[in-house]
Amino acid sequence: MTQTGAVVVASSVVTGLVVVLLLSVGAAHVARRRREQRNAARRAALVPLVYTLLDGEEAGAVLAGAPAVLDEVVLHLLPQLRGSDRKVLQDLLVTRGVVERAAADLTARAAWRRGRAAMLLGSTASTAHTAGLITLLADRSSQVRCAAARALGKAGDVAAAPHLLAALTAERTLPSGVVGMALLDLGTAALPALREALTSGTAPARALAASLLGLHGDLHGTPALTLTLADDGQPVDVRRAAAEALGRISSPRATDPLCRALTFSAEPVLRHAAAEALGRIGDPAAATALVAGMAADDPGVRAACADALGALGPDGRSRLTQLADGEGPTAGTARGALDALAVRSARLHPMAG
Repeated sequence: MTQTGAVVVASSVVTGLVVVLLLSVGAAHVARRRREQRNAARRAALVPLVYTLLDGEEAGAVLAGAPAVLDEVVLHLLPQLRGSDRKVLQDLLVTRGVVERAAADLTARAAWRRGRAAMLLGSTASTAHTAGLITLLADRSSQVRCAAARALGKAGDVAAAPHLLAALTAERTLPSGVVGMALLDLGTAALPALREALTSGTAPARALAASLLGLHGDLHGTPALTLTLADDGQPVDVRRAAAEALGRISSPRATDPLCRALTFSAEPVLRHAAAEALGRIGDPAAATALVAGMAADDPGVRAACADALGALGPDGRSRLTQLADGEGPTAGTARGALDALAVRSARLHPMAG
């Protein structure tokens, strides 16, 4: 009986603890729901005041002393704004001490606090703490490194560009996609740094710099890109990026170096990129090199040359027609390109038939 009683008592205690735990969990859920509802009500009340401030009316004094949920409202709106409206909200965050608190957290022990601090500084476009964000590019946490890179791009301090490029090959590296987006966020102000990286950076930095110069359509970068393309000592990925960039820039000055790359390179990926670039440029002077490229062993190179010939206009299509009358892979590729051109033309001019 004593043992049975002990079991009953133990079961009662366990049951009581479970009930207490369930009640505690329920109370926590209720408290969280109430807190969320309270914050939602505060946000709803603050949003009109924020728009009043953006309209140029006096609301700064009220907002300066508003609860912390206001910072969430402002940070949510910031990416949607530009120009003077964005500056007004950035100044509001400075007034409320958000920037200084974030700056203090750049050296916090917790990685999530360092990452959040970087995100806040990027959102507020604060360039006063560029040095601290650059330091975080070598942070032990990859998420913090990425947050710092994005923040540097959003903040807009072009002094960060060389450090972002260097992070591609640092001991603790950053993905090229993250660095590329950050550099794009810096805008055209980063172009001089990108041109410099094309000649003095590491191989990954040169490849990324070339790609970004092409995306910007930087005519002033054409000479450096053509030199990079012509340099046999450069890694093929760097030369390919230069060829692709020259195609995007579409300057006829690049026709000759691209033709040489297509004709003399032994690398199919580079020849393919050169042919595509020549098609983008559309210079009839490239026709002879593209016809010669149609004899390439690599089917991708042949297809790129055929497409480029089609983009040259009547002369290019005439040459494709001549090639299509022959035999072998070259003729088959030419016929395929002509068929594609016919389909494209039918789509553009459906009533022509």
